[in-house]
Amino acid sequence: MSLRGDAVIAIWQDLVPEAKEDFREWHNRQHVPERLSIPGFLRARRLVAVQGGPEFYTLYELDQIDTATSNGYLNRLNAPTEWTQRIMPKFRNMARSACSVVFSAGLGDGGFMMTVRVSGVPGLLDTLPLLMRDPGIVSVHWCAADNSASGIETKEKAFRSSADLIPEYVAMVEGTSPENIRDAVARLRLKDADIAIYRLEHCAAKDDVETGPEPRGAGLEHARGVS
Repeated sequence: MSLRGDAVIAIWQDLVPEAKEDFREWHNRQHVPERLSIPGFLRARRLVAVQGGPEFYTLYELDQIDTATSNGYLNRLNAPTEWTQRIMPKFRNMARSACSVVFSAGLGDGGFMMTVRVSGVPGLLDTLPLLMRDPGIVSVHWCAADNSASGIETKEKAFRSSADLIPEYVAMVEGTSPENIRDAVARLRLKDADIAIYRLEHCAAKDDVETGPEPRGAGLEHARGVS
């Protein structure tokens, strides 16, 4: 499966060590469900670095770039919860781009993803799709930042300790192992790029939020001890 919409919000950050577990709980239980309740947000993935950094990478898939400037989204950004206000000052090395999807193709989601942050690479858009032929590569994506959407000042941003970096272009290569991804991306001969490999840690889609966490299944009543 390729990316689910025509836009993404890509976020990288480190955290102060003592905040990591609180961050994960906040992200799983409040932040991701909150974001996916906004019209136009389709799926969220959080990944953790196995090579390079920053340590955490979050990818929100949107139906279109206008979702990143919609009233529904901006209203949330300008009314951060108490938990959000507590977490935001613990972020470090924050980079965030609201991007239009230029190219996306795939046969599914990979358990590992390489992100490549660059400022204009001639010919990369022609070369990147060829990586789909390489062993272990399941999808590739190329996204371009929308500076007006990425640079909007909000109350949520004000709680962070420094200004966000805005990568101009983002390439993503998903695969079944870090080794497969490294071998494939080496053929791109990239220079002056911020590159990291991440392992999937959590994934949720809009229908997960809409149906809620209640268990379902034919054996549910039996499991409860009801004959």
